[in-house]
Amino acid sequence: MNHSPARERLPRRRHGITHAVTINGAEVFMTTNQFPDGRPGEVFARWGKDGSTAGGMMDAFSIMLSLALQYGVPAEAIVAKLRDLRFEPFGMTDDDEIPDASSIMDWVARRLALDWLPFDTRKDLGVLTTKEEAALPADAYAPTPLARRQPPNPRAATA
Repeated sequence: MNHSPARERLPRRRHGITHAVTINGAEVFMTTNQFPDGRPGEVFARWGKDGSTAGGMMDAFSIMLSLALQYGVPAEAIVAKLRDLRFEPFGMTDDDEIPDASSIMDWVARRLALDWLPFDTRKDLGVLTTKEEAALPADAYAPTPLARRQPPNPRAATA
């Protein structure tokens, strides 16, 4: 009896979205292709030169992310784990919907959420655009991702 999970492969002809972004000077490309039912099925993220450690790590990350999606891991579970990871390069981006990223993985997770997940799911995950955040009542949503990452004020605890 075989209990191994089944891999759902994408068709040979695929539809998807490609984004280019600069994160604190680092140029990143991301292509996400979808299953016929509209779910994301593979992600290709490119950063760094071919043959470089950074390029190789991004290739490996893309393969693992794509395999996770093809073996049925929900996109929201992936977003929840990758969102807010912090390491270089991080900072301002030229993506109007994600003006700040704490890492390339953070930007990939947020971009995946914005492109493929419904509003209510993204709201629960804390991934909204600045326009979406601004449209909500003040008590309906946590602060922006950047504000959530700020360390607590040590003086406030002693007051």
